[in-house]
Amino acid sequence: MPKAAKKRVQAPAPPLALAAKYLRESRDFATGFLFILPLLVAYEVGIVVLRSRVINWAHGIIRLLFHTFGWAEPVLFGGLVAVLVVVAMARAERFRIDLELFGLMLAESVVYACALGLLCSFITRRLLAMAAGAASTLGSDIVLSIGAGVYEEILFRVALLGALYYGLKRWTRLKPSMAMFIGIVVSSLAFSACHHIGPYGDPLELEPLVYRFWMGVAFAAVYVYRGLGIVVYTHALYDIFVSLGR
Repeated sequence: MPKAAKKRVQAPAPPLALAAKYLRESRDFATGFLFILPLLVAYEVGIVVLRSRVINWAHGIIRLLFHTFGWAEPVLFGGLVAVLVVVAMARAERFRIDLELFGLMLAESVVYACALGLLCSFITRRLLAMAAGAASTLGSDIVLSIGAGVYEEILFRVALLGALYYGLKRWTRLKPSMAMFIGIVVSSLAFSACHHIGPYGDPLELEPLVYRFWMGVAFAAVYVYRGLGIVVYTHALYDIFVSLGR
């Protein structure tokens, strides 16, 4: 009589291996894009529902690229997002959304946003006192905060910082670390300066310029080490916390 086959019990992965797996998967660009997709949709829907003429300025800059197509602009924009979703899903394991992974990424983003809020609370209060802008509702503030997280990170960290880093690394003899340092400084300066441009920009004063530069450096560090998804949520949540604290 044959012996009963012994069931193999798979040993649980060690904590360090699980942590390394999380850090690797959460930093993946495709995972990050799927993670921020609800924020992108929430912002676009919020702008339409609120019928606000004031949009996030980084959103305006990016959408200028689509204005040349006239009536086809929303179709092209929606089509591009749909293509990116399909490509990102194709990179996911068996086209599966890992809700547990996204939950951990959200928790990590909350920790970073709270840490930035605690570190910069005094400066933030001074900044808000100086920037006496037009009156706005809490709903519009939250929608614009979400737009800032999505579009400002795509514009300054993904596009500008990425272009500077790869351009300097390819066309100069700079070490990758120096190329990254220059990219972070230049993109953070641009991030700060652009908040003071246009009819809705803040007054051009040294203190908010310096403050936003260092915030740009902080967001750049989160992007470099933790990826697109976490930096977008960190930025959006930070701005929301500031709006709730007004």
